[in-house]
Amino acid sequence: MNSIDQVPEARPMHSAHRVALRREMETTVSTSPRRWQRSSVAFVLTVTMAAGGVGIAAAAVYVHYETVTNMNTAHCYSLPQLGDNGTTIAVLNPATGTSQVTDALGMCGMLWRDGFLSTGVSQVIRVTGPITVHPVPNLVVCTMADGTAGVFPGAASTCSELGLAQPTPMTPTP
Repeated sequence: MNSIDQVPEARPMHSAHRVALRREMETTVSTSPRRWQRSSVAFVLTVTMAAGGVGIAAAAVYVHYETVTNMNTAHCYSLPQLGDNGTTIAVLNPATGTSQVTDALGMCGMLWRDGFLSTGVSQVIRVTGPITVHPVPNLVVCTMADGTAGVFPGAASTCSELGLAQPTPMTPTP
């Protein structure tokens, strides 16, 4: 003999009690999971959005570095965008007959200062009169896809906004 055999028979219940009990059970069953389901969906959405926000913030702060490998030329852009604007520079070494750009930022800054490059103008300006000192915008160096240095007007975030890397920082020699 087991414990199931010892369960007493069901007792009769008044119909009013049975209806009230049934309504109470239906109310409990129909509302509880929905409240739980709504709160869990809200919780999952909140956590997902928070994680997405953290990911976007991390991506915005991420800085990608690449070494400038093509030292023969550099490009001075007059607009903070890729394309056909600005000019390409090269510094010729008369002794060897080769070019090497070691200070792209300084050379492009000189073109801005002398008025050959100007804000909002996509082409090089031909300066015919006396050279005067022009304002130089904030310039930033980026490593182009081909390893050339590209100098753009803009903030430190310009390289990442254009999908380019920043040049690898130089380490001081002792």
